Amino acid sequence: MKRILGRLFVAAVALAGLALNAATVVRAADAPLRYELKFEAPNTHLMDVTIHATGLDGKSVDFAIPDWAPGSYYIENYWMYVQGFHAMAADGSALKWRKTDEQTWRIDLNRSTSVTVSYQLYGNTLANNRAQYNEKHAFIGGPAVWMYLVNGKERPIELSIAVPSGWKVATGMTRTDENHFTAASYDWFADAPLEISNFKEQTFDFAGTKYHVIDHDIVGGDDFTKFTGDVQKIVQTLVPMFANVAGTPQQQAPFKDYWFIFHIWPNTGGGLEHLNSTQINFREDWDSVASTERGIPQHQLKLYVTAHEFFHAWNVKRIRPRPLGPFDYSRQVHTPSLWISEGLTSYYGSLALVRAGLISPQEYLDFISKLITKFEQEPGRKERSIEDTSWDTWLVRNPNLDTNLTNENYSYYDGGQIVGHLLDFAIREKTNNNKSLDDWMRLMYSRYALPKPGFEPEDAIKAISEIGGMDFTDFFHRYISGKEPLPYDTYFAYAGITVEKKGDTTKPWTGFSTSKSDDGRAKISNVLPGSPAEAAGLSKDDVLIAIDDRSISPDDLSNAIDPHKPGDTVKISLIRLGEFRNINLTLGSNPYPTYHLKPAENPTDPQKQIYKSWLGIK
Repeated sequence: MKRILGRLFVAAVALAGLALNAATVVRAADAPLRYELKFEAPNTHLMDVTIHATGLDGKSVDFAIPDWAPGSYYIENYWMYVQGFHAMAADGSALKWRKTDEQTWRIDLNRSTSVTVSYQLYGNTLANNRAQYNEKHAFIGGPAVWMYLVNGKERPIELSIAVPSGWKVATGMTRTDENHFTAASYDWFADAPLEISNFKEQTFDFAGTKYHVIDHDIVGGDDFTKFTGDVQKIVQTLVPMFANVAGTPQQQAPFKDYWFIFHIWPNTGGGLEHLNSTQINFREDWDSVASTERGIPQHQLKLYVTAHEFFHAWNVKRIRPRPLGPFDYSRQVHTPSLWISEGLTSYYGSLALVRAGLISPQEYLDFISKLITKFEQEPGRKERSIEDTSWDTWLVRNPNLDTNLTNENYSYYDGGQIVGHLLDFAIREKTNNNKSLDDWMRLMYSRYALPKPGFEPEDAIKAISEIGGMDFTDFFHRYISGKEPLPYDTYFAYAGITVEKKGDTTKPWTGFSTSKSDDGRAKISNVLPGSPAEAAGLSKDDVLIAIDDRSISPDDLSNAIDPHKPGDTVKISLIRLGEFRNINLTLGSNPYPTYHLKPAENPTDPQKQIYKSWLGIK
């Protein structure tokens, strides 16, 4: 046994020596990395990046570009946008390099202690943590652009930008002069997006922090002054919630400056959180009166997204699941707790609007009614728990792959937002409205926020049990890690809210949805499990030709079905795999009710107190 252990020890030492020779040892850990960013021809969409690294030791050094970005939990393959990679020693001589995997470049140092890396980055997409450079602007989503020194992400960063004439820079990084910036480490550096253009800016101050509202609008250039005022109301609502655990009397927020970077850009959308900034894209201009697909006015949607991303400055950027940090940009990082990071952020993002007086209590209840209705129609509720959807967020999002995710998965944003209500009401009821989910968030911040290492699922249960004065283990087991139906009636009643479920047994239901085929015909895009369509044998990708021998188009499909009643049989003529066939479909009635939330007619005093304090009604 001793001989075997001795051989293992020798082998381990040899392997360690090989590892030291294979990758660099950072000799001067505090030496900053100097990055340069230049722009030349906007029509090429190519940006020039240079990195100067000193204090190196060893035979080689590795530089890598992330495979994913914090807040966007799927593999992005940013390496595909890198071209023209070069490496030079201090004397200007070229250094040999090779790729060790798709995202990592290994440079042979040839006894050099410093290296200059240069490459071009193609950027022509305005989206979360992407990059775009054209004649209108440059937008830098950090992980999409900046390579990092492997084993050297803790080094401080210096950045200089050759800003095109007439443009300026908006970013959460520390500015040392007009076009020079610093960051404490690569994680900070990658987490600070940059807008480089002739953007407009409005500012306001609150509780010791200056807030910058950046507007780069190529749609219509509408005035955003009113929106800035509404953003200020959101800030004034959310910052005090964490002030006693995240700030000081002089500065209530954990940042001296905060940057809201907005783009009004065609055919885009979405937003992403950062430590002291957020980048948000809207396709509709500031004065748009249009509504979203869910019937939400565009102005209200803009406010909700803004509140959501701003709340992330505390929840997930500082209170985060332990597996998420320090960030490993080279692989998928799983956690069952994204329903907390994203779902509860959605909960507070929408709740902030009513607390700030930007929407009415009934508008809020109507919004949650629609959310619950949609959530309860998800067939994936039988397949995955809310925690499962968090863990499985890395499921492949490739539009060229045909999957069944529509029927087996759903959003942890929605699940967490809905469960947030139940948890909040449970705490308030158990503590006679002396405590709430707000107190739980503050406790989580004080125990687990940066620079602390983060929380595990059991930590969340322990903290909420302390705040709520009861053991929440069973609740989590049944409704969050388990798949039991959520008891809406019981928990909403604590706040004096009535939950009505209305079904319509008179209208026909097929159980399939359609989209337009390439030639403009109605094509089945999904068949719900257990539906009349599934029972009849209809399949995804069937192209519908006629119903009851009358030709149909995607726009008049409902006109052919709606005159019928449940129990009627219709003949569906379709093409499947190039063959024509007829299928008889017996219509059913929709088994999914529509939910309606409204205040109880005769609430008790405790119910009134919970309702008012929950919504911030004075």
